[in-house]
Amino acid sequence: MDAEVAVPAPRPSRTRWAAIGAAVLALLAKGKVLLAGLKALSFGKLLLSGGSMLAMIWVYAQTGGWRFATGFVLLILVHELGHAVAIREAGLPAGYSVFIPFFGAMIALKGQPRSSLVEARIAIAGPVAGGAAALACGAGYLWSHERWWLALASTGFLLNLFNLTPLSPLDGGRVAQVFSRRAWWIGLVLIAGLLLTAPSPPLVLIALLGLMQAFRRREALPGPDEGSVTLADRRWMALRYFGLCGGLGAAFWCSTTLLHR
Repeated sequence: MDAEVAVPAPRPSRTRWAAIGAAVLALLAKGKVLLAGLKALSFGKLLLSGGSMLAMIWVYAQTGGWRFATGFVLLILVHELGHAVAIREAGLPAGYSVFIPFFGAMIALKGQPRSSLVEARIAIAGPVAGGAAALACGAGYLWSHERWWLALASTGFLLNLFNLTPLSPLDGGRVAQVFSRRAWWIGLVLIAGLLLTAPSPPLVLIALLGLMQAFRRREALPGPDEGSVTLADRRWMALRYFGLCGGLGAAFWCSTTLLHR
């Protein structure tokens, strides 16, 4: 990840411990331990969503400044809102977003998607919305010529492209399962490569959760509407997935090239 477009990190020692803490919090949230505890409190939903969002802005503002930190967290929020809209369109209740520094955000899906196609539509809606938000940041740069807009756009493109890695719990893992049951091997290789070049606790956590999800899905029964997923559905989802990957990759390359001038 290029230092000029990456999310600014605090001092090395602080970053290491904060990343470890974020990974632990994400694991607890995945197991619904943290969520259950906070929901027992009054204003639990506000603490989970608004409070965690403000906390994340504060963490990144320590080194990146309030303007960039606020924009970065709003990019993540738009990504999560994309999921929320798709969840409700699928007739499922959506929870509130929880923001975790150095890890990202998660939104609770209160229900089981009827098929892998429905799950894929929910998953791909996040990167689509996030990519559109990054494009808006790029437009902000063209209008104002302020480079922090371009840095936000480049970071947003990279963030959503990374989320399309075909490995659960990332969005790409839920999309790729529609047209390839073995795509998680590719995702695992990509994450392993990132671990070798830029090791971090969140990447380790993603790899572990990805392995757990892969073996769990092999044993899981198909959804009630799985038989309704046609070959045309699988091809259309593959086209959307690879088209989005290509578009985000090209946009990231263009914005990074402009940023380095």
